[in-house]
Amino acid sequence: MYLRYQLFDGQRDAMILVARIMILILYGYFGFTYVTDHSSFVTYLKSVNAPIPELSAIVATIVEFFGGLALLFGFWTRPIAAIFVLYTIGTGIIGHAFWNTTNPADHHTLFVHFFKNVSIAGGFLFLCLLGPGKYSIDKR
Repeated sequence: MYLRYQLFDGQRDAMILVARIMILILYGYFGFTYVTDHSSFVTYLKSVNAPIPELSAIVATIVEFFGGLALLFGFWTRPIAAIFVLYTIGTGIIGHAFWNTTNPADHHTLFVHFFKNVSIAGGFLFLCLLGPGKYSIDKR
């Protein structure tokens, strides 16, 4: 006999909205700091040897701030969530390259942050697959 787990079926769209908010808090905060203090962000990108730091800063600002706002409001959710999957893995590779350090404390910190990025990318993949739910611009 097939039993369907229905505990949260009635709240599905509200829970997707909460999930969108939760996953985007981090990106909204940092995206805002990239807009308001762009030069410090470029300096940081240079310190982690990001490719073309000036261009990387512009891409990161567009993705995190403007892409974050679009996802928050549920606008072009699936394609932007797919961009966030790739972006989040890419920033993990560039910014948290634990394989390049010999200091055990740095290795552990970078390792944790890299896999945090992988986990967040998984959340974006779910959003890409599920869509934004009814509380979104896409569903209007």
